[in-house]
Amino acid sequence: MKQRFFILLFWQMLFILMPVCLLSGNETDRNSSDRTVDSLIRILESTNNDSIKIQAALNLAMKYTLSEPQKSLAYAESALNLAKVKKDFRLIALASYHTGLACFSMGLLEQAVTHFYTYYDYVEEMNDTDAIAGTLINISSVRLQMKQFEKAEEALLTGLDFFSRKQTDKSDTIAIAGLATIYNNLGIVSKERGAFDKAIEYYHKGIEKASTLSSSHHLLANLFNNLGMAYTLSGQLQLAFDALNNALELRLQRNDQAGIAASFRNLGVYYEKVNDKKKAAENYYKAIQIAREIGSKTLLEGIYENVFELYQKIGNSDSALKYHILHKEQLDLINSEETTKVLTRMELTLHYEQQEKLRTAEQKRKEQRYFFISLLFTLVAVIALLLYILTQARLRRLRLEKTNSELANKNLQLLKERLESELELKNKELATNVMYQIKKNEIVEEIVHKLLTHSPQFRKENQELIKSIIHDLEKTVDENVWGEFELRFQHVHNEFYTKLQEKNPDLSPNERRLCAFLKLNMTTKEIASITGQSQRSIEVARTRLRKKLQLTNSEQGLIEYLSSI
Repeated sequence: MKQRFFILLFWQMLFILMPVCLLSGNETDRNSSDRTVDSLIRILESTNNDSIKIQAALNLAMKYTLSEPQKSLAYAESALNLAKVKKDFRLIALASYHTGLACFSMGLLEQAVTHFYTYYDYVEEMNDTDAIAGTLINISSVRLQMKQFEKAEEALLTGLDFFSRKQTDKSDTIAIAGLATIYNNLGIVSKERGAFDKAIEYYHKGIEKASTLSSSHHLLANLFNNLGMAYTLSGQLQLAFDALNNALELRLQRNDQAGIAASFRNLGVYYEKVNDKKKAAENYYKAIQIAREIGSKTLLEGIYENVFELYQKIGNSDSALKYHILHKEQLDLINSEETTKVLTRMELTLHYEQQEKLRTAEQKRKEQRYFFISLLFTLVAVIALLLYILTQARLRRLRLEKTNSELANKNLQLLKERLESELELKNKELATNVMYQIKKNEIVEEIVHKLLTHSPQFRKENQELIKSIIHDLEKTVDENVWGEFELRFQHVHNEFYTKLQEKNPDLSPNERRLCAFLKLNMTTKEIASITGQSQRSIEVARTRLRKKLQLTNSEQGLIEYLSSI
């Protein structure tokens, strides 16, 4: 069975979940929340005080963290930019924290870690023990999501050390919840490494802490659930049964529908382990019913897979096929949604990088402005000195002109290097794009071929579906790969084909295309991979091209010649 992480952002739980709960209450609460958002937006748009603007943007980011993370990210980044302009480390840290939460919600994990560490540096300097430990929990949660178990464990053990040095009592629910969360996540790290005994030990410590909180606390239910799964994986089935039932009872008390469905599914896994197929199926069916009601695609996909494997084991092929089809359909839905999320994350990452470039460019512009202001004062001083010492002023002017000349030459050289670097990057993008398009077409054609080959083996009622899939796949094939490549190539090297045609009007389209590849400094092996020809054929084509370009007896190389065009 697929294993999924339980990730809990501790400080997000404290500062974010409460406003969201209020927003999901009655109509009056929602209207009140809407008025609050409108008020914050008006403040943000009307005030000229940067500190008030930052605070309003942070409050808006907090409002949208779970409901609309993209908006939350926009407001958090706006606050962060203003805080950097003010050079207020406290506000930079707070804005970085909210930006980290929004990045985590959007799946931008690397950026989330970076922002959390900015906040961590601040609270460490302030020696705020609770905030330090809580931030380390956040960092470990992101590390777990990234499957960086060693780094996650390091952050968790550091957080545990901070909490251990703090004197806590039963009334300090923040510290207790933090310790329980750390033990839970340490258990996850150990379980993923296969150290089940160590994981069980951590889960028990977490349960001991969480038990002092409210009996319906979701932490306790999750800890029992994770403990039950660890017992199941280690073969301690009776203990697993007790823990899983404890988790189910707590979730029933809280009416946690998603948690209840997960518990029924885990009990189904337990009953499979003890070879009670009937009870396993009963629990799976209960889980399916709840998962359908709450519309949890991820839960349904996993449960359908469990039921499919169960029926496959007992030899019920019809039911196995039914749930296999349901599992595949659900998996396709999840993959489709995940693709959309990935594209959104890519778009946000690009936006984030562009914003960073803009910030860097703005900083450089400021530095240049300061430089020119300084230069202006220097010139004024030189002109003033000219009134008194003509000879020395002339010498200073000559030195200044020499300095300016060197700076101009240096700037021109830097500009040239930057343009060359951008051209190289665009050339790589061109080659990568055409290779991707060709590979995609090959994969699609291979899938279509396999479907056509095996379609007679499918049931008649599935034939139309297969034809539809083949038709959809064929529509994704890009038949104009070369045309698109040449179009993009001309955008980068807009005069290359014109100059090449002027010098060598009798070149064939294939030879023109080979010239384009060589212009990009691609190797024979890379060209062969893209065109589907052998390396030997490419070598022969290059020899013929050299002859046609009258380079046979020349000391100038083919790539050198094309690079000069």
